[in-house]
Amino acid sequence: MIDIAAVETYRYLRISMVGAVVLLGVSILIERSNVDCWQTSVSAYYYTPVRVIFVGVMMAIGLCLIVIKGSTSWEDATLNAAGMLAPIVAVVPTTDVGVCWSKSPGPLPVDDDGNLAGWVMANADNNITALLITGIAGLLVAAVIASIATNNARAIAEVGEPGMRLGLLAAMVFLLSGGVLFVVWDDFNTRAHGIAAVLMFLFLAFAVGGNAWERRNDAGRHTYFWLYASIAAAMLIAPALMFPLGSSWAHMVLILEATEITLFAIFWLVQTREHWGETV
Repeated sequence: MIDIAAVETYRYLRISMVGAVVLLGVSILIERSNVDCWQTSVSAYYYTPVRVIFVGVMMAIGLCLIVIKGSTSWEDATLNAAGMLAPIVAVVPTTDVGVCWSKSPGPLPVDDDGNLAGWVMANADNNITALLITGIAGLLVAAVIASIATNNARAIAEVGEPGMRLGLLAAMVFLLSGGVLFVVWDDFNTRAHGIAAVLMFLFLAFAVGGNAWERRNDAGRHTYFWLYASIAAAMLIAPALMFPLGSSWAHMVLILEATEITLFAIFWLVQTREHWGETV
């Protein structure tokens, strides 16, 4: 028996992610209509009137990637990893602030020495601390709920699929490692954004590739195999082709980010169509 409410909720969550991407795109286009230039990256729109939408969309996408259950342990793990990285991309801004904005941010986001201004660093410090504390608290609450629901104090280590338990362990390791890096790594505020963004897109490409791999021998879904394989390959090939042009192409990162976002959105729409009448 199919739970209609569960299926419809699953559909709404998946469609809302595409809506969030469209929202960000529209906000950027509105900002572009007020100036005669583009920022050098999607992330650089943090320093424009797009900021609230950019942060909100990245937080929403991160939440959806974690909440939506993948159809396999591999997909679930890669989506969760990307989902945990998305808030870092949102709240730790890029150091490449650009110069194209309809209203100059004040005070300026960079000091005379080129470093991020104190108010930007304070924002990042506050937000990352909040994410780490909330993430760890969330995992602890999940462990308590699992123990109560199963009447097993060690439920978090013994109940459910191995992939799920390993995923929870990986999440805890990720949060603790992130906390240590945040405290001891002096360059966290200037390097975390770029590293998190690259890893997020890499995990998303792995999720797409995993879907292709799962359908490689399924004659009934061979079309989906070729679609997913092509999208995954494009997500990996695009940076390999564009990175060498970085020094001579000011908007390389903007084009690359837009390409990766578009490719994943296409995958998400195709997969939503594939699973339209079901949930996991």
